[in-house]
Amino acid sequence: MSGDRRLRPRVGLVSIFVLAAAATIAIVRNEPNLAVTGDSATALTADVVAGALVAGAAMVTWRPGALFPVLFGACAVAWLVGDWNTPSAGAAFTAGIALYAAWPAFLAAAVLRGLDERPFDRSALALLTVAFGTAFGVLGLASAVVADPAAQGCSDCPPNVLNITDAPSVARALGHTGLALTVGWSAAFVVVAILRLVRSSSARRRLAAPVLMPAVVAVVLVGIDAAHGLDRGFMSNDATDRAIHLAEAVALSLTAAGVGLARLRTRRTRRALARLVLDIGAAPVPGELRERLAGSLGDPSLELLYRLERGEWIDGDGMRAALPASSNSETTLARLGGEEVLAVVHRRGLLDDPQLVRELVTTASLALQHERLHAARRARLEELRASRARIVAASDRERQALERDLHDGSQQRLVALALAIRLARRHAEDPSLDSGLAQAEDELRAAVVDLRKVAHGLFPTVLADEGLGPALEALSEDTPRLIARELPQRRFGAAVESAAYFATREALRLSNTPVTVEAVADDGHLRVTIGGAASLDGAMVEIRDRVGAVGGTVTARRDDLCLEMPCAS
Repeated sequence: MSGDRRLRPRVGLVSIFVLAAAATIAIVRNEPNLAVTGDSATALTADVVAGALVAGAAMVTWRPGALFPVLFGACAVAWLVGDWNTPSAGAAFTAGIALYAAWPAFLAAAVLRGLDERPFDRSALALLTVAFGTAFGVLGLASAVVADPAAQGCSDCPPNVLNITDAPSVARALGHTGLALTVGWSAAFVVVAILRLVRSSSARRRLAAPVLMPAVVAVVLVGIDAAHGLDRGFMSNDATDRAIHLAEAVALSLTAAGVGLARLRTRRTRRALARLVLDIGAAPVPGELRERLAGSLGDPSLELLYRLERGEWIDGDGMRAALPASSNSETTLARLGGEEVLAVVHRRGLLDDPQLVRELVTTASLALQHERLHAARRARLEELRASRARIVAASDRERQALERDLHDGSQQRLVALALAIRLARRHAEDPSLDSGLAQAEDELRAAVVDLRKVAHGLFPTVLADEGLGPALEALSEDTPRLIARELPQRRFGAAVESAAYFATREALRLSNTPVTVEAVADDGHLRVTIGGAASLDGAMVEIRDRVGAVGGTVTARRDDLCLEMPCAS
């Protein structure tokens, strides 16, 4: 939409309001005794200023497709038209008769729609149907059709162009009915408005309350004025009516001020987002965007989730995540390049303004794309680590199973065979046979020892049963070159213990000099230092795979090998 087309509705509203204000001032000044503002210049000024503030609020909130500014602008004009129901109105007299009660209905509709353009629910639609039907139908058009002021003695009154017949009794009945309905729907409006505030989120409540509460006061005053005129069947201009009208002008002005306050808050948020984009540039440090958005929007709990090409959601660390369904949070989905790729998890009502969400995505699109790519990269790295962890875990399970098979199968059969040979030697009478059996028994026992070493090398039973500390101590007893220093006695995850033990055993296997090992568990990490590991080039790949599979790191420092792995607290 071009600039001229965007400006045209606002210019139109200003033009209509200026004409209506000029007409109102002229009508009231020409015959102040019959005007609801009376001959008070202050009351007339308050009347026009209230309408001007409402019209101004409608202009600053106007945007294509928005209903709130249209309704609010109509309220501003109808507020002034209500003063035209006097003989001095001339050609505008009929409009005054038909529309004098219309502004409260427009006000109710505008504030129930709200600055966030909330759709009308059933209760709001029912209420507004009664309000507009009462204002335009019963008190407006229907009364104008059966009321002829000239026939009822108003010789100065201009012709009522809507009049079809003069039926004073019907007109009085319509007046009583319309005022009673006005009292009823104004009371119902209070209930609907308060329930809407109570059921709203805190953020939406902060947006709506400065507008909705003054409007509630204004509509309550309309109901009071209707109740005041119920006995006579019409609203007049006595002292009570004029005092109520002045209070309505104040309430309308406060409603317009509430709109301005909400707009000011929205602009502050948008300026904060603009500063955010300038601060972070096109390539923020990974994770910085979430922190900056949380600070700018005032929600420390804010989280960003990104959607991968295959439809999965991940957080900023690349970990898989699901869209939360908590009662304390909401999820706002945003599109980049026509694709739904971003989810902002925030406190309820924080991003109720769709325009704010669009501006957020537009202004920070480069940063969001950058952050999403980082998150996707982390997700791929996490998938690689998880895959490596599964491979290592499967390898350990196979080693452990093979160790059990050797221990419970082959080793036991060899031991049984050695016992059988010993029993056979007791019955052997030939010395040469006994010597041969003794030699076979020795060979079997040596084979059992060798087989036990092989099984222990595949996966030591003590590591699975008692943990890393006892396993390293047992290894140092079997191989005196290993000097075990400070070792934790508590258990860790099987993969963590296996990685630390495997690295120590490989350092011992590839070195001919004494090897030291010490391990310290602190701050959720297990730190293992293997000293004397001169050259582990042949085993470093597998060591890094095992340690990396549990999310750890391996650092080589001269003759020391340092392993750091996260462990359960």
